[in-house]
Amino acid sequence: MSDPARRLQPPSGGRFDRLLRGGIRLRIAAFPVAGPARGTVALLTGRNEFIEKYYETVADLHDRGFDVHLMDWRGQGLSARLLPDRMKGHVRDFADYVDDLEAFVDRIEPRGPLILLAHSMGGHIALRALAQRPALRARLAGAVLCSAMMAINTGKIGPKGAARLARTLVRLGLGKRAFPGKEGGGENVLTSDPERAGDQAHFIASEPELDLGAPTFGWLDAAFRSIALLARPGLVEAVDIPVLVAVAGADRVVIPAAERAMAARLPGATLLDIEGARHEILKERDELRARFWAGFDDWCGDILRRGAT
Repeated sequence: MSDPARRLQPPSGGRFDRLLRGGIRLRIAAFPVAGPARGTVALLTGRNEFIEKYYETVADLHDRGFDVHLMDWRGQGLSARLLPDRMKGHVRDFADYVDDLEAFVDRIEPRGPLILLAHSMGGHIALRALAQRPALRARLAGAVLCSAMMAINTGKIGPKGAARLARTLVRLGLGKRAFPGKEGGGENVLTSDPERAGDQAHFIASEPELDLGAPTFGWLDAAFRSIALLARPGLVEAVDIPVLVAVAGADRVVIPAAERAMAARLPGATLLDIEGARHEILKERDELRARFWAGFDDWCGDILRRGAT
């Protein structure tokens, strides 16, 4: 059984700050480990998430001797929202996320090797940044992509049909309209852990401004365009640092086969399949999380040993 205090209380010694980029205020946080650090992790959240949701992951990384830095993406959490209706999840282009990530990493003063640990949308943005920003890539010892958004599960319409529909709606001037209906249809497709499933609602109840609704058609169009960009031959093949690709076998939010295909294109990829895990591996049942952390520890041990030689 998980520890509620570990999940729901901020680790000691943390500090919150603001990063201003292009007139957009981004909320950032740093949680240094007590004593010497083995390394530093920049932890990147998914869509509709925020720093507080990852307190347990911060504690897990502290147990392993890592300093941890996090950021609320533009348009979510307590970073600046991009539309008057703050419940609409919107972005102009995923290039803005990549720029924000580069500015965030530039702000970090790492102790030891610097590693990205990125979930879902954050994993997509991280891979795009690794592929397109060699200066950022040069600062990193490696990256972990967890349930990375390489293709969105769009149901019967299929990814190509959904992309065409989103593009058409944007061209009709409907880009700032929110996608109708409730994501997931009321079923919890994120985690099979009943306790951790309530963590996000717990934090929103304490701070309602953390809440976010469905994405806009503009966000969806931007996501599909960015997914198509990463599919171009030769782009991700330039990523020359070690990458751990953790795939949730029971994922119904993104498409696991697309993650595996992307891993096959990465020269330094290690594939970690976690059968039975739903989308949020880091919020899953203890036995599934243990599989992830065992894989992380093995992969990270190699990274740290290389850094010491």
